[in-house]
Amino acid sequence: MITIELHKRYFITEKKLIEELDSRFDQVANDEANWTTTYVDNETGDKWLYYRVDTEYHGGGNPVMGRLPLPDTSKLIDIVLQTVNEGEVFAACRTLVNNEQLRKIDFRSDLINRLEDLKNKDRQKMIIDLTGLDSSMNRRGIIGKSSYHVDKDAQHFQKIADRAIKLKE
Repeated sequence: MITIELHKRYFITEKKLIEELDSRFDQVANDEANWTTTYVDNETGDKWLYYRVDTEYHGGGNPVMGRLPLPDTSKLIDIVLQTVNEGEVFAACRTLVNNEQLRKIDFRSDLINRLEDLKNKDRQKMIIDLTGLDSSMNRRGIIGKSSYHVDKDAQHFQKIADRAIKLKE
């Protein structure tokens, strides 16, 4: 049995630990439409959500268990900047990206502002790579927008990408 201080973690990405928790926790809900399962840890009462990030990749993506309630954007950014666990950095970064793609929740401006204050260059590079912060692709919808607004959105993402590229250099 793998022992870990779960109360100190927001995310679990280690496959063996996820398998152990799956057998140890009680399943309380299964959402087949969103490919998620909710569990409860009877020892602590904590609820955990099993989901996958990067589902477009072969094999259905990477499994994650996140303690509920899942952190909001600000807390996810805190986690990517502060946690010592690389699995949590990965899960928080990819959850930011998933939330952007699926729920249209912006995070890039806040993240680049906070990254520029981070002294750890290796951590900066890892976060930029995991979030694609150095990509200038316009992630906002264009339907119903004027060319001016589409151009403004494109410039927004270009500026963020330029700042991220500068940090990586």
